[in-house]
Amino acid sequence: MLMRSVFCGLAAAMALGACSSGDGEALSASLRLSLTPSAPAVFVGERTRLTPIFDGDGASIDGIGRVASGVAVETPPLSRATTFTLRVDRGDEQLEAQTTVQATYRNRIRVLGSAPVAQTNHVAAALPDGRAIVMGGNTSESPLIPDSTLTQIFDPASEEFARGPDLLFSADAGRFTSVAALVSGGFLLAGSGLNAPVGALRSVVTQLFDPAAPGLTPVGDVPTRGIFNRTATSLSDGGALLTGGLVGATNPVSGSADRYNSADQKWHAIGQMLDVRVGHTATPLRDGRVLITGGLTCCQVPNPSAEFYASTAEIYDPATDTFTPTGSMSSARGNHAAALLPDGRVLISGGDGNDPAVPPLGTEIFDPASGQFSSAGDLQAARDSHSAVTLTDGRVLVIGGEVPPELAGRVGVGVSATEIFDPATGRWSAGPALDPAFYTATVTMLSNGKVLVFGGQDAGGSPQAAAALFE
Repeated sequence: MLMRSVFCGLAAAMALGACSSGDGEALSASLRLSLTPSAPAVFVGERTRLTPIFDGDGASIDGIGRVASGVAVETPPLSRATTFTLRVDRGDEQLEAQTTVQATYRNRIRVLGSAPVAQTNHVAAALPDGRAIVMGGNTSESPLIPDSTLTQIFDPASEEFARGPDLLFSADAGRFTSVAALVSGGFLLAGSGLNAPVGALRSVVTQLFDPAAPGLTPVGDVPTRGIFNRTATSLSDGGALLTGGLVGATNPVSGSADRYNSADQKWHAIGQMLDVRVGHTATPLRDGRVLITGGLTCCQVPNPSAEFYASTAEIYDPATDTFTPTGSMSSARGNHAAALLPDGRVLISGGDGNDPAVPPLGTEIFDPASGQFSSAGDLQAARDSHSAVTLTDGRVLVIGGEVPPELAGRVGVGVSATEIFDPATGRWSAGPALDPAFYTATVTMLSNGKVLVFGGQDAGGSPQAAAALFE
């Protein structure tokens, strides 16, 4: 079949005029070929309608399916600027028309109805069908128990939560459970709750959500036992990396690393990082390597000595299972956040710093090309244990977390201010206020481009059912 690509944009309806084919030959003025959106721009998460006009034997729109001339069809929810292609069969030729619909953020936070059950110290993950799942933690159903097998599923179409399937093992994000999103669309939970019949400090059990199979599946123990508060991250080969954590010994901080192999669905010990760390970040880079930054490197539990946070960074290479040093940050920090920028660099923000220094307001950008960090400006509000989410337009939303205890005078004060970094300008700006703002609320990027904020705990430590969307 001969294909002629005909690019008919929004400004050229083409219903009555001629159009140029991909080989420069003018098509007949009688040939109708156009694809027109009812709205050239929508807000993130919204739909529009496309009207195809064509003469031919049949046609389809990529991502939508077969269409009839003159009959409008609805798009899926749009998370970003999206180009749609109409493909028309006409004899032995295939002609194309395209149109692009913009999708922009309102830059607001909208409070939703509360979930049926309140949760804190839970974990959350996006599901490949566009929903999100919040799992485990301390709940309003069992307020005296720190961990649970409860899950709730958020549906972005109805913007409501419903009960989900129970976990195989209880989860407690405050101490024991780490979650890694997988490139397959699934996720891994590594670790369990304190009251689980298995796991906790005895072994690190894991459970897998695979979008190709129903429910959750146990996938064995992590080889390195007795470590909690570990950092989990996805690998480009479909696996996951688990690093650092606390072991409760004389020097309680670990440098251990374990790797989940998606091919055999097993964990493998891969040795030690260059530094012991807990509360560090591990960010997948575009080339498949992982940038590991900062973290707490020493202190006793309970703590009779000053905390010491690292400014060092290192790179894990999954091709060789090795860790190599790279440039250091200008500020030592832990319990900070990292976000991958569209150009492959990594933005580092917030966290706790070494006493008696004030928590770091300065942010930094790591450039994989040079292996160095550079300044990216200051946050307006200090925070730790927060989230940094790369939005679909390339900006980074810094949201949630707590006011560092040395500033608040106590643990668990949520941060209502949000901030947005624009890599196009290199500048920070104030975002919309998060109200209410609860410590330990989870932040989940949905496939429709919106950001779900759920749960957490109030000043008394009670779990909350509040939910909101950044959109």
